[in-house]
Amino acid sequence: MRALILSVSTGGGHAKAAEAIKESIMKNEPQSEVQIIDTIKYISPFLDKLVVGTYLKSIRYYPSFFKFLYKHSDEEGRFTKSSTLGNDYLTNKLYPTIVDFEPDILIATHAFTAQILSILRKKFQWHKPSLVVMTDYASHAFWVHRNVDAYIVSNEDMIEELALRGRDKNQIYPYGIPISEKFLNISDRESILSKYNLSQDKKIITIMGGSLGIGNIEEILNEILQMKKPYQIIVLTGKNEKLYEKMSELQTRCDHCLTPLEYCEEMNDILSITDLLITKPGGLTITESFITGTPLAIYSAIPGHEVQNADYLIRHGLAVDLGTGEHCGPLIENLLDDDVFLHSMKEKSKNNAKPHAAQHIFELCKDLIEEKSLQYDTKRIDL
Repeated sequence: MRALILSVSTGGGHAKAAEAIKESIMKNEPQSEVQIIDTIKYISPFLDKLVVGTYLKSIRYYPSFFKFLYKHSDEEGRFTKSSTLGNDYLTNKLYPTIVDFEPDILIATHAFTAQILSILRKKFQWHKPSLVVMTDYASHAFWVHRNVDAYIVSNEDMIEELALRGRDKNQIYPYGIPISEKFLNISDRESILSKYNLSQDKKIITIMGGSLGIGNIEEILNEILQMKKPYQIIVLTGKNEKLYEKMSELQTRCDHCLTPLEYCEEMNDILSITDLLITKPGGLTITESFITGTPLAIYSAIPGHEVQNADYLIRHGLAVDLGTGEHCGPLIENLLDDDVFLHSMKEKSKNNAKPHAAQHIFELCKDLIEEKSLQYDTKRIDL
C-alpha cells in the first residue's frame, strides 16, 4: 500500500494519530510506503509559522478570540470562502507532490487537510480514495466536506452529528482515534515504579496540560501539595520549558514526591500506574486514558474542541470536571479517598476504549482502495 497522510502540527494529537496509522499499515504490510506530511510547514515554513503560530498564541493568550472564531466558523457559510481560498492555495502547491508519490489512498488527520481532500477530488478529479480521521470527540464544520469517501470518528454520538451535517451514515465509522500499538503492551508495574523512583504504597496523581504544557498546572499542583496525605505527583510539562524548570526547582524543596517530566514517549507506562489523571481534555489524551483505564479529572478546556470533548466526557460520566482548577484540592482529595468510585471510573474508561482503531483503519483503507479501483476500471471500460 502507498499511503499519503496529511497532518498539521497544531499540537501533538494530529501527528500521533498519523504515526499510529503509519505504524499499523507497516505492521500489516511491511512492503508499504507511507509518507506523513506536515502540510503547511512542507509547503511554506513561513506560512506555517504564521498560521500555526497564530493558532497556538490564540489558544494560549486569547482564548475568548479563539472561542469566537471556533463558534462562528462552525455556522454554515461563515468563513467558508476564506478557508476555501487558503486550502485551495495549499492544494495547488501540494498537488505535484501527491502526483509524484502516486498514493493508493490519501488520509487527513487535521481539519485543514480534510478540505484539501475534497478540493483534490473536485478541482483535479482525483479518483483515488480519501479518508478523514477526526481527532476529537465532537465535530466541527472545518472537518466535514463533500467528496470525501469515509470518516473515522471517535464515538457513536458523532455518527448523528455528521449525518446532520449532510454526510451519509454509511461513510462514517466509529472506530475511535488511532493510537500507537505500544498502549496494548504495558510494562510491568513494578519496573515502571522503579524507573521513576515511585512507591507501591502511595497513590499517584499525574498532571498534564497537553503537548504544550498549558493550563493552570501550577495552581492545581499547589492545591495538591496542601493535602495531608503524601501523594506521589508526576507533572508532564510537554514543550513548556519554563514550566519544567519551575517544577524541577520545586522538586528539590518539596516534601511530597514530585516527578517533573518533559514531553514523554512512555505515556502508556505513566498512565498505567496513575490513580488519577488531571488533564486538559485533548482528544488523544482522552483516548489514551481510556485504553489504560485511567480515571480522569479535567480542567481548563480550550474553548471550542476541548469544551466539546469535555461535554462528551461529562455527559457519559467519564470524567470529573475541576473547572479552572481553583480550589480543587478538596474535590481531588475526596476522589482519591473513594476507591469504589475510582474503580467505577476505571471500568467506565475501559468500556469506552477502542484499542484497535488503527488496525480497523488499515482494513478500511484496503477496502476503499479495492472499491475505488473497481469503480475506476469499470468507468474506463465504459468509456
